Amino acid sequence: MVLVTGATGYVGSSIIPLLLKQGRTVRGLVRNPSRKKDPNFPDIELVSGSITNPNDLASAMEGVTEVIHLVGILLEQGNATFEQVHHQGTAHVVEAAKAAGVKRFIHMSALGTRNHADSQYHQTKYRAEQCVEGSGLDYTIFRPSVIFGPLDDFVNQFATIIKRSPIVPILGDGKARMQPVWIEDVAFCFAAALDSPETISKTFEMGGPTAMTFEEIIDAIKTALGRRRFSLKMPFSLLRMEAAVFEKVLPKPPFTQDQLIMAQEDNVAKDSAVWAVFDRQPRDFSDGIRDFL
Repeated sequence: MVLVTGATGYVGSSIIPLLLKQGRTVRGLVRNPSRKKDPNFPDIELVSGSITNPNDLASAMEGVTEVIHLVGILLEQGNATFEQVHHQGTAHVVEAAKAAGVKRFIHMSALGTRNHADSQYHQTKYRAEQCVEGSGLDYTIFRPSVIFGPLDDFVNQFATIIKRSPIVPILGDGKARMQPVWIEDVAFCFAAALDSPETISKTFEMGGPTAMTFEEIIDAIKTALGRRRFSLKMPFSLLRMEAAVFEKVLPKPPFTQDQLIMAQEDNVAKDSAVWAVFDRQPRDFSDGIRDFL
């Protein structure tokens, strides 16, 4: 049996159908089983629990032989901090997996994760990776760049702005580069890794075929929608002041200071080794977004 944490999230909803096609039995660990991004989510066993509660994990691991750990957050809210979810939560999942006799562990990290990163997001993702690497489990770690697809919170957010507003904000000078990767390419690798012994004890960076500046990404979305819009470059100095205010007065700010730190960095994979290992050609960004925009 495979346990998938964050099963009903965006990535989990795409991985689980592939696991079922492989003939695997799947159990999903979710905080709220009723909150599914995909209305066509497969009829699998869902158990309610939190990775921050070791007691929930002990029962969820019963009969499990493989784990795909996907849980992560982009925004801290209350007790759900980066440290609690990314680092401590992963440590709990690892310990529960070891106690249950699990051997195979697939972990979702993020491109840009590294020691001494400027952002708390990347720092805690790095500490989570250290837990996995030191676990003694047969692990594989994936670090995807921004993931795009029909239900994403990235392309669709900017598509909504482009549809509704004559002006589209550009973060900073718009020159920071990203390497958007198609959701189905990511899901394929996660599912295939379970049967790929050559990926054990490896960390793979995942990016699409093209590195694009933020401005080029916005232009591609405009083109896919057939809309002409004026782009307004917003200085990071101004955005940081706005973020500081948002974080104090809004329960769910539109962007945070930590996110702005990451937005100023290039987010590009150092190599394309993952696609060679899985013998897969990743989908082009402009081609992919035309399908759902």
